[in-house]
Amino acid sequence: MSDEAALTILLEIRNWVRAASFGSVKSLLEAALPDSKSREAYQMLDGIATVKQICVACKMSPNGVVALAQRCTAMGLMESRGGKKRVRLFDLNDFGLMSGDGQPEEQKIK
Repeated sequence: MSDEAALTILLEIRNWVRAASFGSVKSLLEAALPDSKSREAYQMLDGIATVKQICVACKMSPNGVVALAQRCTAMGLMESRGGKKRVRLFDLNDFGLMSGDGQPEEQKIK
């Protein structure tokens, strides 16, 4: 099997897995991120923003941000990169958990 054929098959499998797991991933995100503060912090954990920046933007303590990142990593919602850095695996916008302006969806409703 050529590399191109293998890649095509893997991409098709990936697409089916994404579609099949959408609902369960959304439920897991909602359970792990029950409020707007945790959703905003998760969204900012993109590998670029620092813990200090997230603390200021989300009005959270450093321990709270680190605990959120550890919990999400343990749940499979984030991954560790380069030592202590943790990066989110999902964009909350894709699951309707953030409004278009980057604010958590529950804030938009209020």
